[in-house]
Amino acid sequence: MFDFLKKFITNNQKSQLKSPEYAYLFGTPSDDEWVCLDLELTGLNPKTDHILSVGAVRITKTGESFGIDTAHALSIICRPPTMPDTKSIVIHGLRPMDVENGKSYDEMLDELLPFIGTRPVVGFCTSMDMAFINALAKPKLGVKLPHTLIDVANLDQKLRQKTNKNNDIPIDKRHLGELLTAYQIPILPAHDALNDALMTAMLFCHLKGKLGGKS
Repeated sequence: MFDFLKKFITNNQKSQLKSPEYAYLFGTPSDDEWVCLDLELTGLNPKTDHILSVGAVRITKTGESFGIDTAHALSIICRPPTMPDTKSIVIHGLRPMDVENGKSYDEMLDELLPFIGTRPVVGFCTSMDMAFINALAKPKLGVKLPHTLIDVANLDQKLRQKTNKNNDIPIDKRHLGELLTAYQIPILPAHDALNDALMTAMLFCHLKGKLGGKS
């Protein structure tokens, strides 16, 4: 029933596309390919804040092994409609001079959407990142993107619940830094969307391998 409903919603979205060249985004996703996405933002509100940079890597599974395609990773500096406040540099590490020559959001989407294709999108707080992407994609496509979203924090909760001997104790959701430390994922330099995407991809591969099956 769930699969039928999901297919119905996807087909309905596809019928509302402004341009047929984006129909490929609504194809059947692969069970063994994903894209890990991370954004650097001026804030947390998709209605008032802006994307400053995008980092993304593809993940594939062959047999029981996972691979991260670092050779073809995506790293894009964007040019927001307003320059970021200098006080926010400590959060995202990007200065006005770094982004003023960045790519337009339309150019960014022209690179990102084919990169994602039909692959499920992996990340940390994935729904928030995709809310920012959809705020830009919907005016361009006419509809929101249909992709399945996978949050590594949710996978961590599932894994800990699986091994939890006392099911009455709720499993808290941990921050990305806690997850990286807990699973001994290498810590890469901060304030870089691609570095965060790589770390999250490594975390996903570890958790998915432990959980097995679909997530």
